[in-house]
Amino acid sequence: MSQSSRDQEYQKTTQMRAAPLTCFRKAGEPYTRHQAVEDEIARALSMPHTAWCNQSWRTETLVHLIRLRRCDNDPQVLGMLTYQFLERVKPIVDRWSRGYGTADSEEIQIAVANELGDLLCKSPPSRTAEYLEVDAATVVKQATLRAIGSDRPKAREFHSADRDEGGRYMQTVDRLASEAPNPVEQLLAKAEDEAGGALRYLNAVTDPRHREAFILRHIYNWPLKDGPDGTPTLCERFKPVSDRQIRNWINTAIQQMRAAHGEES
Repeated sequence: MSQSSRDQEYQKTTQMRAAPLTCFRKAGEPYTRHQAVEDEIARALSMPHTAWCNQSWRTETLVHLIRLRRCDNDPQVLGMLTYQFLERVKPIVDRWSRGYGTADSEEIQIAVANELGDLLCKSPPSRTAEYLEVDAATVVKQATLRAIGSDRPKAREFHSADRDEGGRYMQTVDRLASEAPNPVEQLLAKAEDEAGGALRYLNAVTDPRHREAFILRHIYNWPLKDGPDGTPTLCERFKPVSDRQIRNWINTAIQQMRAAHGEES
């Protein structure tokens, strides 16, 4: 074997790998990541973490990288990876919450994002939290169904009174998405999936700092200024920016998201 071949073999055997998962299935088998995810994590560990945000990762890989950055108290990369993760899971939430009105859909999206944020923060991770690294789509589906609940009615036919060109009121019937969409509705639903759900309005926030501040404050519940010992705060993250300025950033992000929602309504 040549020296070059020996060097390549040595690099393969010494490549950094992710720590094994710690939870078990009900049958007693340990959780294991798919090999493609293991390979992606190993590739990420071989490069500077500042380069992670420029890569396209599987959802399960993103979960692992987010947890690493959280342990290392790296809010900048953490915020960007979290944004990528939320963008990746939006179509899954939309798929399992199809058929609800705009307000319900937004409420479901936010509830799922909050639950996923809690799962990403759990230390040590619960079985459900760790399963995000095994099959994220299933965890997101289950979180969506929990957010929907058993008593939330789907959008049905409703009557509204509109004025015609002569100023007289006329009754109209608006048909919203049903459980069995026709071909036109299927195309519309596909377009909605590609555009994302309520959280797609994050794209309307023009300043990355404003977007990151909003994500850390409203999705991960970071304190603005004063928090328990060891808890990162927004003021520490954006030092030397004042807490008042950070509030203005978040309010600007909210205004831009509302404006984007209003344009689509």
